[in-house]
Amino acid sequence: MRWILLLVLLAACANSPSPRMAGAQSVSLRLDGRDFTIWRKGQYFEIVRYGWVDKADRLRVEETMLAVVEVQTGCQVRVKRGDSGEIHGRLIACK
Repeated sequence: MRWILLLVLLAACANSPSPRMAGAQSVSLRLDGRDFTIWRKGQYFEIVRYGWVDKADRLRVEETMLAVVEVQTGCQVRVKRGDSGEIHGRLIACK
């Protein structure tokens, strides 16, 4: 029984969209040797990075993540919260 509980807890830690993004359109891509998935629902987005990033690379990865969202959506982004693993925000000034 403990193993089942452990597996459920680990599955809850998987990088997936928040419940708010249920039914959102998604695109997965690989850039600079890293895998990302972007979810978009209306004017909101989430981007998740998969894999490990060295502490020294985190700021650069965050910048890359935001640039990828802008290119994929054609919109500027306003970050609500996030870090080099997952960023949530709003899309503004869409072309």
